[in-house]
Amino acid sequence: MKFQSIKEYFYKLTTIGFILLLLPLVVFIFLYYYLGNQEQAITDQQSEILLLSALVIIFLIILTIVHWLYNVRIRSLKKRIELAMKMDGFYSLTFLKLSTYCTCGLIASVGFYLTANSMFTGLFILIAIAAVIQWPSPSSFCRRMDIRGAERDMVLNNRDLYQKNKRAR
Repeated sequence: MKFQSIKEYFYKLTTIGFILLLLPLVVFIFLYYYLGNQEQAITDQQSEILLLSALVIIFLIILTIVHWLYNVRIRSLKKRIELAMKMDGFYSLTFLKLSTYCTCGLIASVGFYLTANSMFTGLFILIAIAAVIQWPSPSSFCRRMDIRGAERDMVLNNRDLYQKNKRAR
């Protein structure tokens, strides 16, 4: 990811995160209002429960794999010396995690569209809450990457190295 400053980096990261969070929400709202004019594709109660349980199991498997990959990659990124390289790796991992939540939210929206069951709405809300809890921030970046000292101050206060050196003189 190309960025000129730490402030720009987190601005871009937050913007992409909001897009990935709002995309399934817009699709869910559209399908919710579109459903009022349509018949349900799946009307059998047993099929609804089977579909819901299958989606929950699939979500748990996918999210577990993504979180495992995230943690493995974070461990390797911690060993890098340059802050910019850590930030680039953190960006790609955060994008992977948020896009996974976005995909799960879209699948839950389609499940709601097919069944009109409110349990899919609850599942969608849980996915959205989980995505918000995992939201990237400067403090979470510092905590995950074990950033200390001057670099931590730079990241948390959106300062660049040039500005920091300029003030020190």
